[in-house]
Amino acid sequence: MGSAPSAAIAERFGRLFDTLDSDNDKTITWDDYKRLVDRYVSGYSLDENDRRMQAIQTSYHMLWLELLRHSSAFEAGLDRETFVSALHAASEDRSRFNMTEGVAEAAFDLLDADDDGTISEAEYVEYAEVLGVAVDTAWDRFKVLDTDGDGFISREEFVLSAREFLFGDDTDSAGGFVFGLI
Repeated sequence: MGSAPSAAIAERFGRLFDTLDSDNDKTITWDDYKRLVDRYVSGYSLDENDRRMQAIQTSYHMLWLELLRHSSAFEAGLDRETFVSALHAASEDRSRFNMTEGVAEAAFDLLDADDDGTISEAEYVEYAEVLGVAVDTAWDRFKVLDTDGDGFISREEFVLSAREFLFGDDTDSAGGFVFGLI
C-alpha cells in the first residue's frame, strides 16, 4: 500500500474515522458514508434526481470503493487502522482519477447553492448546520479557508484545503470539512 502516513495525517484521518463511524461500531462501512450522504440530502432538501445529490452520492461511493481497493480487508468494513492506511493510499494514488479530490469537487458544488462559483459565509454556515456544527465554529473555519480574505471560498481555496487535510502537517487542518469533519 505504499508509505505509512505521517503522525499528523494519521491523527486527522483517525478523527475523520471517529466522525464517520456514526453507529459507533468501530468499523467504517458504506452504510456510514450513506448516512453522511443522507444528512446532506435531508439538510439541503435534495430530490433524488438533483444533480448535486447524485454527484455527492457517486463521489462518496467511488471513494468507498477506492478505500476497499487500497485496504487488505475482504469484508465490507474497515477498522480504524485499516481506514487510515487505505485513505492515505487512496489520497496518494495517481494511477487513476483521484476520488478524494472528486469528493471535494462534488462537495463544493453542493455548498455553492447559487452556482456563482464561490461559497459565501451563509452557504458555509448552512453546511455546518447540516452537519450539526456550532455557528461560531463555522465562522472560525470559514475565515481560515478564505485564504485571500475576499469573503468567499473559491473552488481553488476549497480543493486546496482538502489537499492540506490529506497531505499537510497541520493536525487541525480546516480542510477536513470537505469530508464531513468540521
